[in-house]
Amino acid sequence: MTTTTALTVRTDIDGTAHPRETVLAWELDRARAALHLLKQRLGDDRMRELLAPDTSAADNALTAWAHASEGRWRTAVTELAATGVDAAGFLTWWQGRLHAPDREALLTANPEHYLADSTGERVEIIETIGAGPARFFLRFHDGVPISGPGHETFPVRIGGTGTLADGTEVLRVMHEFADTPDGLRIRLTVQFPEAAPAGLATGHQWHFACEFTNWLEAATRA
Repeated sequence: MTTTTALTVRTDIDGTAHPRETVLAWELDRARAALHLLKQRLGDDRMRELLAPDTSAADNALTAWAHASEGRWRTAVTELAATGVDAAGFLTWWQGRLHAPDREALLTANPEHYLADSTGERVEIIETIGAGPARFFLRFHDGVPISGPGHETFPVRIGGTGTLADGTEVLRVMHEFADTPDGLRIRLTVQFPEAAPAGLATGHQWHFACEFTNWLEAATRA
């Protein structure tokens, strides 16, 4: 049936009216709970098996983009400012979750974190890159693979290199932290092979915003 009237929905529960935003907030909370349950039930081995077709396709695409780029990289940056926690406090919590390893804290930070195994020297990760899940191995280090203006204002810098299982380098990250009078600043940089679609970098800017905001909130609750 065709109508020219815009849809409106009124929700009343026990005599109290609730706007659409309240229902959406309830939906988000329950969606997170449902996703958490499924990730816990599946476990890491089943998740690897379930997403193998996706990660295999991602391997092929990332390898082709890396070779075509011939060492050139596309850079994207996300910056966060937070109050109520300082850099040392957040880093103590965040690095502690990696070293524990705290599978739940790592997976719940982003709905598209499918696997985060930090039991070895490298962190095995399956997460969405571009259009679907990709599997890579992230090694954090003190080296500085990313250069550019502005980095000198962040005294704490944690670099990382992401490779495929065969050792092909497909991404670089730099996580930088600085205290402010009432909290901290975080600068999150990612680099993908230049030949990769621009959407990979743009999508990861939002990915960073989601996961680090959730980690900041978790750190202040701890």
